[in-house]
Amino acid sequence: MLRITDLKLPLDHTDAALGAAIVARLGIAATELTGYRIAKRSYDARKRGAIVLIYAVDVDTPREAELLQRARDNADSKLHPTPDTTYKFVAKAPPQLPLRPLVIGMGPCGLFAGLVLAQMGFRPIILERGKAVRERTVDTFGLWRRKVLDPESNVQFGEGGAGTFSDGKLYSQISDKQHYGRKVLTEFVAAGAPEEILTVSKPHIGTFRLVSMVEKMRATIESLGGEIRFGQRVDDLLVETDAAGTRHVRGVALASGKQLRADHVVLALGHSARDTFAMLHARGVHLEAKPFSVGFRIEHPQAVIDRARFGPQAGHPLLGAADYKLVHHARNGRSVYSFCMCPGGTVVAAASEPGRVVTNGMSQY
Repeated sequence: MLRITDLKLPLDHTDAALGAAIVARLGIAATELTGYRIAKRSYDARKRGAIVLIYAVDVDTPREAELLQRARDNADSKLHPTPDTTYKFVAKAPPQLPLRPLVIGMGPCGLFAGLVLAQMGFRPIILERGKAVRERTVDTFGLWRRKVLDPESNVQFGEGGAGTFSDGKLYSQISDKQHYGRKVLTEFVAAGAPEEILTVSKPHIGTFRLVSMVEKMRATIESLGGEIRFGQRVDDLLVETDAAGTRHVRGVALASGKQLRADHVVLALGHSARDTFAMLHARGVHLEAKPFSVGFRIEHPQAVIDRARFGPQAGHPLLGAADYKLVHHARNGRSVYSFCMCPGGTVVAAASEPGRVVTNGMSQY
């Protein structure tokens, strides 16, 4: 297949107009377009009232080889072969597995680590200090409605991690040449997410959908031989030193006093398990501080942002809730910038420890 990028059409174009635009861009007859599918859709809202949609489209045509050669000859960077976005598993479990791998934490990282390990046949054991997502939802609303905090079951801790009670953003500014993000989106769709997340430029899934999706992903892991154990806080690593003086992780010790042996331990801790980070530091694990920004939350009426960005086309179903980004570079070398916008969402309490104040943005889409 061929991929065409930067194909622009008016906001209210017809389905036929997209096919006609593909034929015109390629310079082929309509009968030579045997099929197409939308790979990505974004918009350009710099001219309010004249918003255009921008497409990347995968095209089937019998003239593929000829058109690719012509694109190379003309240095056309907007026409190239459709990339292979299929996820490639890096290993396959041996027939006999003496010790099952452990995954610590069941936020987004632990969830996908467990899923991929299960898909490769490793039958992982996932240890989560919090509760299953339905029970956790009750505890989280207990904080919001009754001001009762459970330090082990809240917005941060529990099945699905902090992302379950958030805007569920599914895009990043990092380069993804291996198309790992496609694996994430595909698994979410298989778990019940709307298929539009595969094509829109800034996909997100709100809390109402995420709860049932997380449950379905857990069921998939279990159907492949994986195991999830809730209410299991890891308090220490089991470490052995060999004759050469090299230390090896051999499992974990739980708060209950129980020990689990394993040669492979995935630490998917998130950012709020400070007690676990303290344990790792005491164990001599190399930890490196990350730079961080200090900021604050601002709430706008969504309609105000929609009108400011989209003008008379605010509220169009293809545009959704508008967002924006502001950056200022000060003369002293410091910067001020907007970050982590939650279009159409609300600000919620997100503390995981008594006596602390934490906020987050949450969408109910």
